[in-house]
Order: sequence, then C-alpha cells, then structure tokens
Amino acid sequence: MEFYDNKFLPVNSFASATALVSLAVVAFALAFAVVPFMEWRLHFFQAAVFTASFVFGPFAGAAVGALASSWSGLIVLHNPYVLAGNAILGFAAAYFYTRMHPVKAAVAAYAVQLPWLAATDIFLIGMPGMVVAGIALTLLAENLLCGAIAMSVAPRLKALLGAA
Repeated sequence: MEFYDNKFLPVNSFASATALVSLAVVAFALAFAVVPFMEWRLHFFQAAVFTASFVFGPFAGAAVGALASSWSGLIVLHNPYVLAGNAILGFAAAYFYTRMHPVKAAVAAYAVQLPWLAATDIFLIGMPGMVVAGIALTLLAENLLCGAIAMSVAPRLKALLGAA
C-alpha cells in the first residue's frame, strides 16, 4: 500500500510490539468501562483503536478494533458482526488519517463503518431501525471524543517509540 510508507511506525521492535499489545489490552479493558449518561451508555474503547490506527496503521487498527469488541460482540450481545464493524473502523481510521485531520479521520472512518452497522443490526440481527439510529448517534459522539483523545495521544506515542 502506497499510503502505508513512512506514515506509520512498524512493529519491528520489542518496544513497538509492547505498545501495540498495550493498546489492545487498554481497548479491551475500556470496552468494559461503560459510562451512563442520561439514557445513553457510553464506552470509549475507540480511543485506543484510533490511537493504534494513527500510530501503527490500518492492520493494527483493525486488529485492535476487533479484539476490543470481541467480548461484548460475541458474549454479551451475541452479535459477531460488531467485531467486523470495529475492524472496519480501525482500518478506515488509519486510511483517512493519512489524508485529513485526525478527528475528521475518526468521523470519516465512522461513516465507512455506519452502513455495515445499519445493515447487520437491522437485517441480520433484527434490531428496530430507531434503536439502531440511537446507537448510531451515540457512536458518533463517542467517535468524535475518542478521535480527539487519539489525536492527542498518537503523536506522543510516535515520538516516544521513534526515540526508542
């Protein structure tokens, strides 16, 4: 992939591998941290997914996205399509990160993920459209905030690993 060259750090050292695994563990842990806000239940594992995407590239972002949602998607929700949706989010975030502002990249990645989310939740899982619309709006807010967090963390992590 041409956009991959010199934009992302390779996972070719113990330090970078440890950082990537740490982001995956943080993302997985954050999937359990649910913050109730009015009628919404917010989670912020996307911050680690976006950070992995912005630092290590699309495949790392996809892997962290799938891992982060594995427990909730498979065990809690019984919706395996969530894993693929978050892998799409992580991959697309890295792709758009090379082309635009990080928060815009997070929102663009969400826009790529949204048709998958709607199609699988409505047609394959059988959720009502209004429920999916509420989930979609909540995810938009979460992704905006998590994109801003990753925008702050990713350059620092790149600098730290680049110096190692």
